[in-house]
Amino acid sequence: MNIEDILKNSLESLGIDFTDREINLTKHYLDICYEYNKSVNIIGTKDKTAILKRHFIDCLSILKYINNEIIEGRPYKKIIDIGTGAGLPGMLIAIFLYDSEVYLVDKKLKIIKFLEGAISELSILNVKLLRGRAEEIVHDSNYREVFDLVVARAFGKFNILSEISIPFCRTGGRVILYKSRKVFKELNEYDSIIQALGGEVEKLLDIEVPYLNEYRTLLVISKKRSSLYKYPRKYDKIKKEPIIRNNVQTNK
Repeated sequence: MNIEDILKNSLESLGIDFTDREINLTKHYLDICYEYNKSVNIIGTKDKTAILKRHFIDCLSILKYINNEIIEGRPYKKIIDIGTGAGLPGMLIAIFLYDSEVYLVDKKLKIIKFLEGAISELSILNVKLLRGRAEEIVHDSNYREVFDLVVARAFGKFNILSEISIPFCRTGGRVILYKSRKVFKELNEYDSIIQALGGEVEKLLDIEVPYLNEYRTLLVISKKRSSLYKYPRKYDKIKKEPIIRNNVQTNK
């Protein structure tokens, strides 16, 4: 089965609608990632078909739930991908949700340079790049609590990711994290952090990702109230001193 057939069959299996434009752009982006990855390591997987199966299809699975979804009377018009790496999932979301404005955040210069080239080659107009540490960028009023949807797929430990990602989300918006089976342990240990940041666990959306023989779920967090401005803290402090239950404070 060729690349196009694998992609189309996977999307059909997930119940995701697609057009020829979206298929062609996704294939082109896969080619770009594969070729760039030969000389600069941006994806651990090296085989093109394996990149498609393990990374691209997994990233696209979120579209099963967010494509055309309306929250509080409006679609996901403003989206941010934290720690985007090779643009996964942000670039793929941008390809399919071309009416949305998608921001990609990464601190690594090599990643930003790669994404700049990919965006230019694909002529994608709805993507914006932010280089820097997410925990610092979110304290800029241009990006704090303005996004309808915040996504992250492979970015650090759960407590760190929660503290950094939730403050990007507007009240009434959602944070969706790609998670494995360890999510149950993480929620048991760190649910109080989500609450402290103004979030609330809405649901877990289990997904049978084609070609991926692993448990995959999307953790959906609803933003119920503004995050205290002191969050997120400096990265070293987040890492060394997780928010603990006894210290949870809210701004109800």
